[in-house]
Amino acid sequence: MRPYSWMTALALTGCGCFGQSVSVGVIGGARVTDDLTGAGATSVSKRYVVGPALDIGLPFGLGVEVDALYRREGFQSSFSNSIYERANSWEFPMLLKYKLPFPLAKPFVEAGDAPRVIHGSISYLNTAVSPPVPLSTSSEHWPASQGLVVGGGVQFAVGRLRVSPGLRYTHWNNTPITVVIHDGPSWESTQNQVDILVGIEWKIR
Repeated sequence: MRPYSWMTALALTGCGCFGQSVSVGVIGGARVTDDLTGAGATSVSKRYVVGPALDIGLPFGLGVEVDALYRREGFQSSFSNSIYERANSWEFPMLLKYKLPFPLAKPFVEAGDAPRVIHGSISYLNTAVSPPVPLSTSSEHWPASQGLVVGGGVQFAVGRLRVSPGLRYTHWNNTPITVVIHDGPSWESTQNQVDILVGIEWKIR
């Protein structure tokens, strides 16, 4: 069974039978690491990340968080004919959390799994003329990825409001964006990612 399968089952069981609380909201922040390695291309990806979040509280300080994180991803290269890539990246972290039982500020650690999909397009421009002339544009569906996620932070509670700043590290199992130019440079997406995130949620149960 994949890691996120058992965490999903745990979340559903906990919510239906043993859940102490359910909070919904948004989570967002910024990537602090580069998303490309190699020579020949420059990242034009946006640093921001944002999406909805669901947090389910369980007994004994445990909990499950499920997010859907959106990023705008892209790169460009001026080698030969210019290459421009733009894509939408979606990550779906499913995390098991442990919170220390303090009343207002609860330090927490988290770990889990994050499937990722990246869909977009690549355009090739002829830069021998001015202005550059598009040669071709094609849709691109990069291979799916699985990420191992660990992180931590502090959750602050004021009434039903929950604010959770934290740091999250993801190691991806592959490099979905891999470009190798014959007799030229090559580049690929990185496998290590660090994000600074802040979750803002409202306790509905």
